[in-house]
Amino acid sequence: MKILMISTVQAFFRQRAGMFFVLMGLLFGFMSSREHYGFALFFLTDPFGMYYLILIWGLYTLLCAHFISNLWIQPDYHFIYNTRLWPNTKRMIRFLLMAFGFLQPILYYGIYIISIARQDKLLHRVWPIFIFYAVLSTTLVLVAEHRIRNPRFFHAKGKTVFNWPFPRPVSWIYWSIEWLFREKGLTLLCCKIGATGVFICTLIYYQTDTYDIRLPAVGLTLGYLLNIGLSYELFRWENEIWLWNRSLPVSIMVRFARTLLIHAILIIPETLIAVRYNVIAALDMLQLYVLGLSVILIFHSYLYKRGGLLEDMMKPVLSGFVVLTFLILYKIPVWGIGAAGLLLSCYLYSKWYGKEEIGL
Repeated sequence: MKILMISTVQAFFRQRAGMFFVLMGLLFGFMSSREHYGFALFFLTDPFGMYYLILIWGLYTLLCAHFISNLWIQPDYHFIYNTRLWPNTKRMIRFLLMAFGFLQPILYYGIYIISIARQDKLLHRVWPIFIFYAVLSTTLVLVAEHRIRNPRFFHAKGKTVFNWPFPRPVSWIYWSIEWLFREKGLTLLCCKIGATGVFICTLIYYQTDTYDIRLPAVGLTLGYLLNIGLSYELFRWENEIWLWNRSLPVSIMVRFARTLLIHAILIIPETLIAVRYNVIAALDMLQLYVLGLSVILIFHSYLYKRGGLLEDMMKPVLSGFVVLTFLILYKIPVWGIGAAGLLLSCYLYSKWYGKEEIGL
């Protein structure tokens, strides 16, 4: 049982330490106790509150199920199939404990909701939570049981069910974004969910009183920063997978322009959400968009100097965000910060591009 927990549950939280770090920073740094209380009360009192809760928890459970299913087909995990030698009852109990290990964030948040319900005398509303626990944990048990009964040690290349009637575009930008959708779809989904959540919370709070542009500048920039996972994957795509592109006779400025356009496209979805709320003037929203784009490009340029794991980038990212927050609070124009950020990212990109190959 200990080996099962260390090799699977601990590996899950270790590999996604950066994601949980960002979530913890969002939940306990950006949101106050009042917002936490408001969300818990919404889940308990709104007619559709519990539906939203099971949707969020279900997405997290799918992330865990996807991890189990893909982890146990790796060659290093052939030993996991020895669990078939356990008696059925013992195996199910141990898989259930493993499921509880995966669902720890859900269990803790459920306890918080129950405490709020007890405080506000709404305990009669919490009974669906126990059903959610049973369904989600059973789902992970069934996924684990299905995997050990249907081992698959190699990824077979299947035939494409549907072929587009037109050839794929010969475009650097298209290939990069297509790779994100095809190979890093889960990362794309998690980053967009996080950014969307921050945008919505910021815009809702912005409507509660009369604020200037500094409030959405800080909040939306944090939302844009949650796309650093996508920027990091693009860096790996260029430097570890699509290696031959480094030898193409393309100038640094053209490469930077393409990188800028790719990132500009990737942060459009959450920007459209802010436009849809229609609480920020169009000119102000354009300034915030440029600011968010410049911050992401500075991070991407920094990768060419530092490289390494995404988890190692968290300290400079948070330090940079604190500095940016002070600049915004001291009433430096947002458009000026955004323009300066774009110029700085262009300079750093031209200075550091390619240096990671020779260890500089």
